[in-house]
Amino acid sequence: MVRISIESLKTLGNPEYVTILVNESSNQISFLPSAKTDKAALMVKYDKLRTNRGMMIYSCNLVRKIFDIEGWDHEYRYRIPGHYYEEANVIYFDLKKAHKVEHNELLFTKGD
Repeated sequence: MVRISIESLKTLGNPEYVTILVNESSNQISFLPSAKTDKAALMVKYDKLRTNRGMMIYSCNLVRKIFDIEGWDHEYRYRIPGHYYEEANVIYFDLKKAHKVEHNELLFTKGD
């Protein structure tokens, strides 16, 4: 599962759709506002979002690709700090800056 926080969606302007881009050569993933016409677009269902969890994306292929890029241990979850690039209205995450999160560690905190 990949999670886009409520704060990230707000930063992007509360888009109706988002697209996730994976750049294997730079080891980054990015979230950007999108349109329904984009084949890769994911609809953001704000009425179903939980305020402390954000948007959940359940894609085995996406998760597998991210884990394979970095050679991550499947026994762990990872948290990646994001950076907002205002000129392009995109949030990107450098996979090299991820840190392990134990399965029993609290993943969703207030304001996260």
